[in-house]
Parts: sequence; structure tokens; C-alpha cells
Amino acid sequence: MPKGNKKPNEKKEELEKFAKELQGSDSDEDAVVIEQPTVEPKLPQNDSSSSNKIVLSQAEKDLLRTELDKTEEEISTLKQVLSARQKHAAELKRKLGLTPFSELSQDINRSLKTVTDTDAYQKTAEVAAATSDTVKEKWNDMRNSSLFKSFESKLGSALNNAKMAASTSIDHLAGAARGPSQTGTPVAEEAKPIS
Repeated sequence: MPKGNKKPNEKKEELEKFAKELQGSDSDEDAVVIEQPTVEPKLPQNDSSSSNKIVLSQAEKDLLRTELDKTEEEISTLKQVLSARQKHAAELKRKLGLTPFSELSQDINRSLKTVTDTDAYQKTAEVAAATSDTVKEKWNDMRNSSLFKSFESKLGSALNNAKMAASTSIDHLAGAARGPSQTGTPVAEEAKPIS
């Protein structure tokens, strides 16, 4: 019989025979035996309906319902276990004195440390420090310049003159408020220019 004309059953039998021969002649003890994966039968589909509904037999429906019930039960069990573990963790935190605020501050400190350890942050800090030094140098140079000193002295004398004028005005108002019967500074003295 030519190779191309073999029936599927004959091909399967030959493959199984070949696999048995390989297993029998294998002398490597550490060799891995690859087993044929289990293939689940495809469920028949009703192509005539527009919604492509899967048509299931009653046995298949019962099997799927049983599997769904088991899965939902496992989910419920896992939720209960998770809840119990969360309560246990909360109890341990309470015994250790860990509050939500302390946890938050620890998280923030860890995040801040992570950020400050990055190369980008280090480079930015270096640039900022260099810029700060440059600004300080320029400010000191400007303060030591003759123009700035001249401006500073003029501003200082103007400020002193304004203070003295305000003081004189307050003294004059205080004297006027006391009235003529009280002794105060004579008006002639107040009229003198301040030098």
C-alpha cells in the first residue's frame, strides 16, 4: 500500500508502535518522556443560527454546571482565606504599633529615597547647586560694585530722611493734640530745619 493512501487509523497505529519502540530502546535514564496531550472534543456549533449559539447536550450542560459550581466555590474559599490573611496582617501591624499614618510616611520616605537615588535627580541637584553658586558669586560681585554702593548709600540716606520727617510729623501732631495749655516743645523749635 503506498504511503499516501493509508487510513488515519493505520497512521495512528504506526505512530504508537514507533513511540513504543523509542521508549523501549531509550537507554538515557534522565530523558524526558513527552506524553501526548489530552485533546478535548470540540463542541458542535449550530452554524445556521445568526447568534452562533453553542448547542450542548444535557450531559455537557451538567458537566459545565458542576465545573462552574466548583469554580465559584473555589473563588469563595479564596476570598475567605484572603479576608482572614488581611485580618491577621492588620492584627500583626497593630501589635507592632504600625498605624496607617506610619505606613504612609514609610512609603513616602521609600519613594523619596528611590527618587533621590536616580541619576536624573543627582544630575539635576548638581546643576541646581552650580547655578546657586553662580548666582551667589554674581550677587556678591554686584554688591561690591561702585554703582550698587552708590545706589545703596542714596537709598539709605533717603530712608533716613523719610524716617526723620515722619518722626517730626508725629511729634508735631502729638504737640497739637496736647493743646496750648500743656507744656510742650515751642513751635519755633519745631520749625527749624533738620540738618
